[in-house]
Amino acid sequence: MELKALLFNYGPWIIIAPVLLSLVLYNRLSKALKIITWYLILSVLTQAVSLWLWKKSINNLPLLHAFTVLEFFLLFAYYSFQSKQLLTRFWTYGIPVLFLGFALLDAFVLENLHSFNIYTRSLEAFIFIGCSVHWFIRSITLESKVILQDQNGLKYMNAGFFIYFSCSLILFAFSNYINHLGRPLLMNIWTLHSLLLIVLYLFILIGFCKINRK
Repeated sequence: MELKALLFNYGPWIIIAPVLLSLVLYNRLSKALKIITWYLILSVLTQAVSLWLWKKSINNLPLLHAFTVLEFFLLFAYYSFQSKQLLTRFWTYGIPVLFLGFALLDAFVLENLHSFNIYTRSLEAFIFIGCSVHWFIRSITLESKVILQDQNGLKYMNAGFFIYFSCSLILFAFSNYINHLGRPLLMNIWTLHSLLLIVLYLFILIGFCKINRK
């Protein structure tokens, strides 16, 4: 099997490594890192169900719509736990509610539940690019006492999220154009997405390893 096929079919399953390590460390983790554990569990379960649906020739894109919303809630909570002193009631509750509303609008009005949720995925990527940049800015300031906890491991995780969402934003934003390309080129592009997932999961794994050495 060629390298491209290996990356596309098996690369994202590297997620199993950070899932297992996070479960071993779970009782020692901060609230923010416990959320990352649940995010990883959600991701691996979604991958498994998505693969099963694909093998049964069942459209698995409704699952992606649901995953996007749950992923957003978990990652937003992850970043929120690290910025408690700056949170307002609107930031804590308003943004997730607005995102859910937009995701439903996208699924049933703007696009289709059985098609790729371009607008919702693009919005999510844009928000978490901002969150990761905000984290790095705050991590180098003297007043960021909350962020300094577990910082050595968190910086790898946030670097992973920044790389993944920054690069994926291009794929998400141009998905309508990409989907009209020939199948070989289309597979190359989504193999690149699998590679981005590998990078993300490796950075999360490194982050947990750094935290474990403390």
